[in-house]
Amino acid sequence: MNPSSRGPERLDGVTAVILAAGVGSRMHSTTPKVVHQLLGRPMAGWVVAAAAEAFATTPLVVLSPATASLATELSEQVITASQPQPLGTADAVRCALTALPASVGEVLIACGDTPLVTAAFMREVVVARRAAGAPIAMAAFDAEDPTGYGRVVETADGTAERIVEERDATDDQRAIGTVNAGIYAVDRSWLTDALAGIRPSVASGELYLTDLVAAAHAAGTPAPIVFGPEMELEGVNDRHQFATVAAALRERINEGHMDRGVALLDPTTTWIDVQVNIAADALIEPGVTLRGATTIGARTRIENGSRIEGSTIGEDCTIRSSAIEGSIIASHVDVGPFAHIRPGCSIAAHCHIGNFAELKSTSLGTGTKVGHHSYLGDAEVGEQANIGAGTITANYDGQQKRKTAIGDRAFTGVGTLIVAPAGVGVEAKTGAGTVVLADIPDGCTAVGVPARIIREPK
Repeated sequence: MNPSSRGPERLDGVTAVILAAGVGSRMHSTTPKVVHQLLGRPMAGWVVAAAAEAFATTPLVVLSPATASLATELSEQVITASQPQPLGTADAVRCALTALPASVGEVLIACGDTPLVTAAFMREVVVARRAAGAPIAMAAFDAEDPTGYGRVVETADGTAERIVEERDATDDQRAIGTVNAGIYAVDRSWLTDALAGIRPSVASGELYLTDLVAAAHAAGTPAPIVFGPEMELEGVNDRHQFATVAAALRERINEGHMDRGVALLDPTTTWIDVQVNIAADALIEPGVTLRGATTIGARTRIENGSRIEGSTIGEDCTIRSSAIEGSIIASHVDVGPFAHIRPGCSIAAHCHIGNFAELKSTSLGTGTKVGHHSYLGDAEVGEQANIGAGTITANYDGQQKRKTAIGDRAFTGVGTLIVAPAGVGVEAKTGAGTVVLADIPDGCTAVGVPARIIREPK
């Protein structure tokens, strides 16, 4: 679910064209700004999500060679067009039109660097154009500081006469506080003809989409202006704005979870990606980060400082200040504090993982306990086993990773070292400090360095 949505209605007959070809030099980054990740989506992905909720047709995204990686990230959500050279926003829309199906009669043009724009506002711009019977409608906002934005020159009846870029504006025009938001609803046939009349800018040689507004006014069909909140429509141009937008998205997401019954003790310090699913009555303490396709079950408590990514946590669990990545944890499990569960782990119900324990590509059977300061890598541990503090599986022999098997109800003493592929059998035991170089058979007890059997099963 996209938290930017204000309502379920989707309009028919409109395709969103999202301009995502720009690099964004003011970010001072080797990564184009629309590709930067914001709470589980690339920046342009938030605009795509809003468009998908606003309109019934698949959005189109205009990419450049620099932003081509978005095609992979958004492949199932969009169709794409390419702008091979940075010749301006009007040229980008020309490139989009060649990729649009002939059946598309109306487009909503938006910029990929406005991740706070909502589906409701996109629909509002389209509805305004239709109501006015105009070929184009535009979005604007009253800026607290209009520096850097194109100023909207209005007519006496409140429609748009033209958009003046700051470098071309007079002192009086620079004093205008109403600025262009870069969002337009346009009739496609009119757009095709109007683009043909746009001439390159004398200053930059680029073709500007803003010239459409003046063209509509000159033809006697001026664009209605739809005003929206500055916070929602302001583009991201630098790291400061990026941080502000990230905080606003965090607030939207967190409010949605709280509305659905999740207890967030301090939403201002809790960062939750958009893909995360949390059941009602789960409790999230301050300073928690939940990323990727993560699921948290009912009544589970995620304590302060925990970081969970791409994992499933069952019901009635307690995660204490720990890191969990790419793993599945069943219900009634407690972890930490300060444990690290690395990718590929599967933890069955009623398990305990102690503080400073680390697991990687390891499975634990029901009711197994892993003591503190342990490391289990590439291990398969049975049910009701007791892994003593400081137990280590030495899973790498210098050339390849090897598996360790530890049987049901096995017991390893403090500081046991198991050198893979040696294992510990069902109900077998090791004494403190044992170094296991060969399999310990079922029911046997072994001690020493290397391990020697001191007790056979009865």
